[in-house]
Amino acid sequence: MISDSHTPLPDPGQERKQSARDRQPDLTSSDPYAVLGLPPRAPARDVRRKYYELVRQYPPETHADEFKQVRAAYEKLQTEDAKAETDLFLFQPPPPWKPRKRPKKLDLAFDPQDIWLLLHNHGDLEVTDFSADYRQVKI
Repeated sequence: MISDSHTPLPDPGQERKQSARDRQPDLTSSDPYAVLGLPPRAPARDVRRKYYELVRQYPPETHADEFKQVRAAYEKLQTEDAKAETDLFLFQPPPPWKPRKRPKKLDLAFDPQDIWLLLHNHGDLEVTDFSADYRQVKI
């Protein structure tokens, strides 16, 4: 039998809004969304609202270090271009930069005269007396 009491299902959009408000800022994180206490890809309106809320909480006169972290996170998410770049690098950080090592070029140019000189100095091209190659055979 079906009961007459009907409990409404919670609205998923309402849960997302509430969880975004409940997030606490993490000033030790390198993720600008976590520093501001926002969900990833939060709209610009929420970023601005959360930034001003944290500036009131950490004014630069009394909490200089915390304010610097909040301001740096806000600057990474302030414009659409900066936010797109931040989202891209949060997804996949860039590889560490390594300068390209160029291989040394070998000098492969040669002159045929060099080969003849090498054979002449270390070979027997101009030898006419081969008596040194023959020795007495002992029986």
